[in-house]
Amino acid sequence: MADIKRHMNFDHPVELEPLDVLPAEYRHEYQSLTSVAGTYEKIGNSSVIRYDPEQMNKPIQFINLMAHELMHARLDDVVAEVPGGEEAHELATDLGCIIAGFGVFQLQAADDAGWFGYMTQQSRAFALAVFLHRRGLELDTVSPFLSPRCKRLVSKAMKAL
Repeated sequence: MADIKRHMNFDHPVELEPLDVLPAEYRHEYQSLTSVAGTYEKIGNSSVIRYDPEQMNKPIQFINLMAHELMHARLDDVVAEVPGGEEAHELATDLGCIIAGFGVFQLQAADDAGWFGYMTQQSRAFALAVFLHRRGLELDTVSPFLSPRCKRLVSKAMKAL
């Protein structure tokens, strides 16, 4: 979490706690997309991120989760100012992660989990392509870290730019 906070240039204190969930071997979630990987909550002046400890066995998904929840903390004071207001907060959070440099994690983690979250994979790929383009980077910079499917989506988006 400290590395992600440093990369985001975010120095506010954040508490990190595991969610109170059953160990993975005792859960029955046949193709369920309703499980909670993590949460963000502001309690008084404290920011608290809770995470499913099972996520630590999936490094890309765990880093994405931490980036997403930390972005909630980072955007907490400006929720009403974000275009779309509170209703668009989750979308702004995912987009904020891509803008902050976590686009590969956003795209690949969603693909690995089979969950699209608050943006479609095409939208994530396009946002990542814009990020790369604005920094003068090529697809080869990130392609070793993307599945063939994600690589195709980013390649298509880069061509569209």
